[in-house]
Amino acid sequence: MTGLAIVESRADRASGHVCDRLRERADWTELTDDDLPAADGGGTYYRTDGAELRSFDELHIDLERPADAFDCDPDLLVFASRHSGDTGALLTGHFTGNFGHAEFGGEPDALAEAAPNALNRLLEAFDEYAPERYDVGMECTHHGPSEVGCPSLFAELGSGDEQWDDPAGADAVARAILELRHVDPHRSRQVVGFGGNHYAPRYGRVVRETAWAV
Repeated sequence: MTGLAIVESRADRASGHVCDRLRERADWTELTDDDLPAADGGGTYYRTDGAELRSFDELHIDLERPADAFDCDPDLLVFASRHSGDTGALLTGHFTGNFGHAEFGGEPDALAEAAPNALNRLLEAFDEYAPERYDVGMECTHHGPSEVGCPSLFAELGSGDEQWDDPAGADAVARAILELRHVDPHRSRQVVGFGGNHYAPRYGRVVRETAWAV
């Protein structure tokens, strides 16, 4: 069985908030994994059609090969996460790894496998579900992990305390994540982008206005 792996970090309250909404939004079966410590994705976990949800104690950026914890043999993994920044209410997605020093998780000069088609679908879903006051965007690759175990991306609720605790924002991210079930991580038309600023507006236009994924 292949499917979508969803990572919840107990160290990130926005992640927990989004995953609470996920557990409400789908018909999950609650299961127990006694082979892994609860801190590392074991203990209580959840499975629904096309997806499996597991919780970890560490922040997402510090996890190494989290895909290995999942029974569903994932072909795509999504990190439900907070976004921090001076950007106001924002739903955002991005890939992970480090083009240089590893200041925030992962290894130096090492990139995780991206999921361009899945990011396109995530941004489409964000546009559909975002509360009126939220912006939607994509970010450059800027932190770990650099070894996930399958194609992956971050789905983030930002950008501060007000949004991390906002039920409507958390629900929008949860609904968008559920849209990634049965989505291929890649498509035939995809490109790599270099340059631009952190929030990559040029590549956001490529995603929204062309048949290409970035």
